[in-house]
Amino acid sequence: MADAKPAKPEKKKSGGGKLQKLTFMVIFAIVIPFIFPTFILVLAGFIPTYVALMTDNDPEKSGATSVGAMNAAGVTPFIIDLWEKGQTLPNALQILTSTNAWLVILGAAAIGQLIVYAIPQAIATLTVAQSELRVKGLRKNLDTLKESWGPEVATTKPVDSITTG
Repeated sequence: MADAKPAKPEKKKSGGGKLQKLTFMVIFAIVIPFIFPTFILVLAGFIPTYVALMTDNDPEKSGATSVGAMNAAGVTPFIIDLWEKGQTLPNALQILTSTNAWLVILGAAAIGQLIVYAIPQAIATLTVAQSELRVKGLRKNLDTLKESWGPEVATTKPVDSITTG
């Protein structure tokens, strides 16, 4: 009987998830014929975000979020351009074959990746500088206390030996 495992509590299954998926699929199936060129443009334009999602080891996917946000900023002008020209497949393919469009889309995603690498290092540098300034101020205050109260104030003896001794 030592090998018996405790029974796992049963999870309540909710039908809400299936209903939401079904609703999304129905809406997607109805809408996709009308927005197919935009869908193709977004699908291709968000390749850097897909790569960031696959390579980001952070459980919160903060790097992928940064890349995705900047990638969206890079793709948005071309979506608007597609809508202004007319939402047709030839117009979407014209944008996707433009080197300038890819330069903007990939450049924006690269800025998102730069943010992922640069911001934590900048914050660490500022934190270290702030801590060094705080230590410098505390040392100055200690020197002021030594001048006013004598060098005994700055002792390194444990507190117990000072109070009993």
